[in-house]
Amino acid sequence: MRMPRIYTCNWTLFPVMDVVEAARFTAREGFAGMELEAAPLGFWPTTVSPTLLRELAGIGKDEGIGYSVHAPDHLNPATDQPEEKTRDREVFRRLLEIAVRLESPTLGIHPGVAHALLGLERRGVPFEVARYSRESLIADARKRAVDTYVEWSDLCREAGLTLTVENEGHVRHSVAPTAEILAELIGKAACGNLRVNFDTGHAGIGAGLAAEFAVLRELIVHMHLNDGRTPGVSEHLPLGEGCADFTPLVPFLARMPGAAVLEIHAPDRPVQATKASRDYLLRMLRAAGTRA
Repeated sequence: MRMPRIYTCNWTLFPVMDVVEAARFTAREGFAGMELEAAPLGFWPTTVSPTLLRELAGIGKDEGIGYSVHAPDHLNPATDQPEEKTRDREVFRRLLEIAVRLESPTLGIHPGVAHALLGLERRGVPFEVARYSRESLIADARKRAVDTYVEWSDLCREAGLTLTVENEGHVRHSVAPTAEILAELIGKAACGNLRVNFDTGHAGIGAGLAAEFAVLRELIVHMHLNDGRTPGVSEHLPLGEGCADFTPLVPFLARMPGAAVLEIHAPDRPVQATKASRDYLLRMLRAAGTRA
């Protein structure tokens, strides 16, 4: 059975190494590449220096690893706040420049959040206000998200990239709380280079890994692989340490040309957990190949 392109993730490794060290670790340990997730600690799009990008590009070229780029959590395609929209557009354009410089085939974002609904809550307690319709507020946020997907997809297309949107139904007031709604929003955008980054842990929190995968399968070009054991919690455990059954994904993973990113949270042992997760994935793939 063909093996997928397994990537490390700087978010996983940052407790013990910076991004340059992480890139060298990625190459040294035989991974196909590394995902660069933008975060204030270690890799922020508007403060990354040209020197750092040159060094990363050089490692990629000399050591034969690829990169993928993913936006920070706060980037919100559904925002209705002008100052936030301006900031997000600047951050996105910078991320796009980084992705082009590092030859990332994709740029990943989250679906967006309906912040207006937070205005109807106080310390988690909802207000029922007759003059505000929750249905209208979420509908408006989804329309803004789709409009932003189109805008950002166009920018990515001009640069030769695919824009991926992550399934993130566990996030409070997400514009795409289900896989079906995420697929619907992507369909409304109708952009050929707009696809899905499928997070296995997030799917497990929602309708279930197999169910969400079945809905989004035809749109998936990129994956975040992680496990979980606690209902409703995005734990990002190393593979094999939770309850996820990855069996339905194995044939797809073996054929998927995009990156299978080990996006796991193990701050006490990030190196060991990354390598153990890869070994777990390879064992699954080899077992499936043997059965076939």
